[in-house]
Amino acid sequence: MARIRRIESEALLGAAYDRESRVLTVQFESGSIYEYFEVEPELYTELEAAQPHPWRVVGARVKEHRYRRLA
Repeated sequence: MARIRRIESEALLGAAYDRESRVLTVQFESGSIYEYFEVEPELYTELEAAQPHPWRVVGARVKEHRYRRLA
């Protein structure tokens, strides 16, 4: 798993993206951590660029991907 980087956001604490496996890891303010699979690199780029409201901008599209909760 790629290292989670801090995101300036009302909903997210941080996010990480592994380009090789195409896995997006998101840590929410609640402490929950999710992995989203087969995420396009462009979607992660949009998430980073959409600060301070990245989840509002791309959250619905991220949630279309298969995922699992880690914590």
